[in-house]
Amino acid sequence: MKNLAQDAAAVLPDLRGPADDAFRTAFQVSPIRMIYYDTDMIIRDVNTAFLENDGFTRGEVIGRSMRAVMGDAICERARPAIEAALRGEPQVSTTWGLRRATRDRLIRIRHEPVFDASGKVSGLIVLIEDTTELYELESRVSMHEEVFRQSTEAMAIVGLDFRFIWSNPANARTWGHTAESIVGKHLVDVIGERGFLDRAKPHLERCFAGEQVEYHFAHKSENGDIAHFDLNCVPFRNSSGEVIAAAVTRRDVTSATMMKAELLRQARQDALTGLANRYALEEELEARVVQCAACSGDSDARLSALVLVDLDGFKVVNDIAGHSAGDALLKQVADLLRTIEKVDMIARLGGDEFALVLSACTAEKVMAACQTIISALDTTPFDWGGARYSVRASVGVAMLDNEAFEAATPSIYDVINWADRACRLAKERGGSRVAVYHPKDTEIRARFEETGNLRVVQDALLNGRFELYVMPIAPIDGVSGHYYEVLLRIVGSDGQMLAPAAFISAAERHQMMIPVDKWVVRNVLERLRRAPADLQLTVNLSGQSVGDPQFRDFLVSALDDFPDVHGRLSFEITETSAVRSMETARDLIKALRGRGCGVILDDFGSGLSSFGYLRKFDVDMLKIDGNIIGDVVNDPVQQTIVAGIVAVAGKMDVRVVAEFVADEHMQETLRDLGVSFVQGYYVGRPCPWAEAIGT
Repeated sequence: MKNLAQDAAAVLPDLRGPADDAFRTAFQVSPIRMIYYDTDMIIRDVNTAFLENDGFTRGEVIGRSMRAVMGDAICERARPAIEAALRGEPQVSTTWGLRRATRDRLIRIRHEPVFDASGKVSGLIVLIEDTTELYELESRVSMHEEVFRQSTEAMAIVGLDFRFIWSNPANARTWGHTAESIVGKHLVDVIGERGFLDRAKPHLERCFAGEQVEYHFAHKSENGDIAHFDLNCVPFRNSSGEVIAAAVTRRDVTSATMMKAELLRQARQDALTGLANRYALEEELEARVVQCAACSGDSDARLSALVLVDLDGFKVVNDIAGHSAGDALLKQVADLLRTIEKVDMIARLGGDEFALVLSACTAEKVMAACQTIISALDTTPFDWGGARYSVRASVGVAMLDNEAFEAATPSIYDVINWADRACRLAKERGGSRVAVYHPKDTEIRARFEETGNLRVVQDALLNGRFELYVMPIAPIDGVSGHYYEVLLRIVGSDGQMLAPAAFISAAERHQMMIPVDKWVVRNVLERLRRAPADLQLTVNLSGQSVGDPQFRDFLVSALDDFPDVHGRLSFEITETSAVRSMETARDLIKALRGRGCGVILDDFGSGLSSFGYLRKFDVDMLKIDGNIIGDVVNDPVQQTIVAGIVAVAGKMDVRVVAEFVADEHMQETLRDLGVSFVQGYYVGRPCPWAEAIGT
């Protein structure tokens, strides 16, 4: 069998010397599989790549026919290409492999004719190349190119000279070009000089320096429409890592930007009136506090003020004319406030509360603006459904002046609370007036303390900080039995017992006494069931509870759950609350007496006293107000008053209790005047339930 040199000489008879050696080396080391056969289809040589890939040895293929080595199927499929190549026409085809070594591989086959010196075809070289990976890569690239072409996101590659190297249609379309026509154009010629210098050039230069850059810009079209875009610039590097361009992606975020702006507007705006809302007000106040803190101490500084406007009688409009009328009134007030000059912000805080922020102002100018608001509301009635309603307002002011920053920089919530306290003070003084917060104002300080007391009551309800105390009521008529009055104390966070006077006052002012009374009733009923059978108790009911039909239903239901204690329990109702809630009080008294409970009219003679009222209430005892007892030992007038109350009560078969008994002389005097019971420190001080009763 001829060697490769002889075959090469047969193929290329003029090739000799170094060129012959080079040919043989290239043939053998090529990664592409090669077969050389003559015109009779006898294999004359193969390279190493063929032998290794197909699993042959040279002895198995050299000198054998093509059909014997490759098989009938392959030869038949290749016959048209072989015949054309033997005619001197090179042939290239791509097909899936059939043999075990090439199955499921995409093969590119090239039949190349070999000519002798006379130009006659003397044989064929077959080049067999596995193109599977290349095919897959081309498929992916083609798919990606199609994705880029179809994408609505604008994509482009910009060179270091700021010219477009590549663009997809979406990017080109934005600037009135095609993907082909925009290539090679300078950015200045596409987006304009201003857009290039102000926006594109600085960002691209950072990208060319190796930084990934993201930014947002708004583009105004010729018709005035504004489009919003997010851009991402990524360095485009060559194989050595050198930045040679920038890959730019531009996303149209107009819809998202507009939606975000609308949501932000809604989050900062009151839906009903179109004014700013509390969130926007707090942002504004935050900036004002910082600004005013920076110039506090400057006596010439013209600082800011927060003005709260709370409508007086708004509930009347809502109740009489309905919520639609209430909404219309709020809109009218908002429009009126918009007419006030030199106001930086107007906000609605909710309900019928409005707020105004004024800056560069003096106290005098703030007061003038507040008086303008009050006067404008007074003179602008509200018409609805043929009826006319007067509109008034209480106004509270918190000045962000040197006094406000004297102790420390306030928070925005401090400022709002200051204005709110002043506004409530203005309302308590009769409304339709202005009150200004001053840290050293004793009346406002009292309101602050009251708010703190209210928090204590709320905490006591939530966390079980109430404690029951009792105070003895001693009989002095030789007939009646012994009583204990149930009192309430609050356990402070430090464990100390707090007297309830200030806390009860705050609870009454803020309509919190009903839940307090319910707590007392539930706990007294539970404990009384376990107490000694001869124990007699009196329980105080607040004016709010006495006047509330729902509380009456609660009390009746609670008593019905403990029928065995009814005869050992009395309830104290103040004369004032009974008179103010006449019908509800009489229904309550009737329900209590119907269950065998006693009723005591407390604080008798404290202001609304009238013996005529006494006849309207079916009670068991009167408790004379301590102010009437006074110096009853030495004052004949007070003795006469007490004697008169006792005489009238006696005619009605009602016993009398005297409070504030301080010593034996007072007790004896009251006994002589016909009083049945006495109560006071001489008789016994308040003490814990367990200490006095034992359970």
